[in-house]
Amino acid sequence: MDAQNLNLDSDTQSPNGFKVVSGSYGGRGYSPFFFGSTNYNNGWHLKGHNIDKSINVQAVGDSYDLTYPDWIKKLIMDKQQVEQYINSLASQKILTREELLNAYDAGLGSSGDMVLVKKIGAAEILYYIGGAIVFLGIEILVWQNWSTLDFFTRVLATLGASIAAYVIGILFSRDKKFEGVGSAFYLISALVLPMGLYVVFSNMNLDMGSALVASLISGICLGAFLLSYVAFRKDIFTLFSILFGTWFFFAFTNYLVGNNPLFDWHFYAYRILLIGLSYVLIGHAFAKGVRVSMSGFLYGFGILGLLGAAFSLGGYSPNQDYFWELIFPILVLGTLFVSVNLKSKSFLTFGTLFLMFYILKITGEYFTSGLGWPVSLVLAGLLLIAVGYLYVYLKKKYIPAA
Repeated sequence: MDAQNLNLDSDTQSPNGFKVVSGSYGGRGYSPFFFGSTNYNNGWHLKGHNIDKSINVQAVGDSYDLTYPDWIKKLIMDKQQVEQYINSLASQKILTREELLNAYDAGLGSSGDMVLVKKIGAAEILYYIGGAIVFLGIEILVWQNWSTLDFFTRVLATLGASIAAYVIGILFSRDKKFEGVGSAFYLISALVLPMGLYVVFSNMNLDMGSALVASLISGICLGAFLLSYVAFRKDIFTLFSILFGTWFFFAFTNYLVGNNPLFDWHFYAYRILLIGLSYVLIGHAFAKGVRVSMSGFLYGFGILGLLGAAFSLGGYSPNQDYFWELIFPILVLGTLFVSVNLKSKSFLTFGTLFLMFYILKITGEYFTSGLGWPVSLVLAGLLLIAVGYLYVYLKKKYIPAA
């Protein structure tokens, strides 16, 4: 592509915020395609967005020949030209969707940890399976020999192993080639840490089954991995911060309410609903950045918890809750609508499943006595077929293939 073919106008600044500036004119912005002079060879620069690069400008009569490097050509192309270029590459099967997303993620600054962002391969799966097996081995070793091991040995085998695995993970993660191995050791550290803290607190004559101890252990784990994320920006620390944060939320709220009889199973359902909503919001935030792959996990568990809790709050005849029975179809239809905007299979799948559950529930509650059980089954079956067709239609039309 020659410079003359670029879509530029007489404005001294491009739509992208770049200027071609002459060093001999005090930094004023000029477009060499539209302004003439006898000699502008005393240093031309492309400036903008903290970039200041010299370019070669040669006078040819009343026009100017600019020898642009490739990176300059890309910078001064406007958004429409970029989209046209990408469309052209895609139509020729030169550029794949995955390559385009990888380039976009790289532009957002994803030069850090990519172990959980990219698709996990066979090697990474083996790393994590190995880490889980190491955790099981440590746990079985400690519990089988609990009575024979003294306190120091128990701490060394659990909390000491967690700290050692954490340090080894740091050492491996310093080399990108071994980042997957480092994440496996972080996994070991995260799994063994609660057990090590349990050993420490058990020596303090505390009630190990109490919500207080659970709150202390989960809170310490949450703090440790939040600080680790701040220090190292690893996605595995983000994942365990979310998991430990969920555990801490349930443990601490249990501690607050204690054995108060006013807080029955509805209290647990409302907490699951709140956690589900939090997961969905976090997943939506991650969907716009380099942790887009984590959004699928958060969307799936989030919408499952949200709809599952709302469905259970509706109850069943004769103890049904009319408010939640009325609000639930709105939640489900909203989930299906959002699945189109987010292009989320999790939203579409769980929204469809819970819509089917709701149809069966309402049919069994309100229509079996009037219409009769056989007619109710026919009606429910036809509605389920319609819901199944809606699922297939939405998935094919709006949800991209993996």
